Amino acid sequence: MLAYLADGLFHFEAEGLKVTLEEFPGSSKGLEALLGGSIDVLSGYHEQTLQLGKDAPKVRSFLVMMRSHMVVLAVAPSASDRIGSMGELKGATVGVTSLGSATQLLLNHLLVKAGMKPEDVRPVAISTGARALAAMERGVVEAGVISDYTLRHLNKRFGRVKVLADTRTEDLQRLVYGSPSYPSTVLMAKQEWLEANPEKARRLVKAIGRTRQWVMSRTAEDVAARLPASHRGEDLKLHEEVIRATMAMLHPDGRMSEEEALAARRAAGKKTGTDETYTNRFVAEP
Repeated sequence: MLAYLADGLFHFEAEGLKVTLEEFPGSSKGLEALLGGSIDVLSGYHEQTLQLGKDAPKVRSFLVMMRSHMVVLAVAPSASDRIGSMGELKGATVGVTSLGSATQLLLNHLLVKAGMKPEDVRPVAISTGARALAAMERGVVEAGVISDYTLRHLNKRFGRVKVLADTRTEDLQRLVYGSPSYPSTVLMAKQEWLEANPEKARRLVKAIGRTRQWVMSRTAEDVAARLPASHRGEDLKLHEEVIRATMAMLHPDGRMSEEEALAARRAAGKKTGTDETYTNRFVAEP
């Protein structure tokens, strides 16, 4: 959200940057473009930096934009009579945005926390938006890690849908990750690009910071009106509700704390220790 708003509000230009936004069909495709060198900076998920192999180029998150994925693990309406707890997911088909994505990593984390194994369910890719909604509505999956927007659509159509895990507020997220704040959407780049372009990185951070301040001084209706039409659903009121909830979980300053970094490492199943997947070098001290 912040990158599109920064572009529409000319905040990149105000920092002397010429930025071209490119969309990808999934977070994994965006990471492929970053590693391949066709883009310089990716607005992606911090977990992606934790999943790279040791022979891959070093990628670092350098600005945290969201402190929640704003997703839930929900039961499909057609399976609500059979599934009411994590344990009852065993053997179920569970939707994630794409295989290997941050949503699958969350699913695996939740299964392990519940004393299960990732292999106890069958993950399938259901994407986001209309595709994810259709998969949940039609019973293609028995449960899914879905966005706040998709959940609100389901609730509107079927009544309150069963939610097994929720990351949309600080208190609920603490139950999932052991931390009220989790580094989800970030700006990331290859370490070599950051070393060669420190001023560009700082200017990107400043532009997003200016945009964050603009968002926090406006209403959800104002923010919705500024987003590209392609990012607004047909139900404008529902979209505004989602934006209002998202605004509450924007990262306050963009600096990744040790607690947030540790929460991400735990969720990714990584051992504690030196973390070279992020840097606060380009974010001004509060």
